Amino acid sequence: MTLRKNYIALAIMLAVIVASITIIGFKNPKYTANTIKSENVGTSIGEFAPDFELDSTAGGKVKLSNFKGKAVILNFWATWCPPCKEEMPLFENAYRSESDKVVVIGVNLQESEENVRDFIKKFGISFPTLLDPNSEVKELYNVFTQPVTYFIDKEGKIIDKKFGPLTDKEISEKVDKLII
Repeated sequence: MTLRKNYIALAIMLAVIVASITIIGFKNPKYTANTIKSENVGTSIGEFAPDFELDSTAGGKVKLSNFKGKAVILNFWATWCPPCKEEMPLFENAYRSESDKVVVIGVNLQESEENVRDFIKKFGISFPTLLDPNSEVKELYNVFTQPVTYFIDKEGKIIDKKFGPLTDKEISEKVDKLII
């Protein structure tokens, strides 16, 4: 009888542990308090882009949600990445020519602020450049290579994305889709 009581007690403890883990999992969803509150938040086309807040090379913090109401090109890049270097002037041109309708945001991945500042000065980049030294936003957006670019409409929904470099023509076509 004692052995049977021990098994029952063990089974009850395991059930409590499993229930606790399940409840904790539901209370701590993938997207934290720094994300848009929506069931349709994610990195797929048609989902709301996850919100985040990062330090800017211009000083202060910048939140993606601060740009709600404007179309956003969100580009993840690194200074050592040759395709990223090729894209920078293209994004700068898009930013300057469509700045009243489209915001370009560059998110640098895991590099020092000094290195990033030198890079944006060398390439004449004027669009907001944010720093992701701990890969938090990189992971949030499932970035596993550079460059990666998300195209986000005025409501905050992802309407297109590209893993890999973009051409001037592709950027132009995607910006046209954004500002319709």
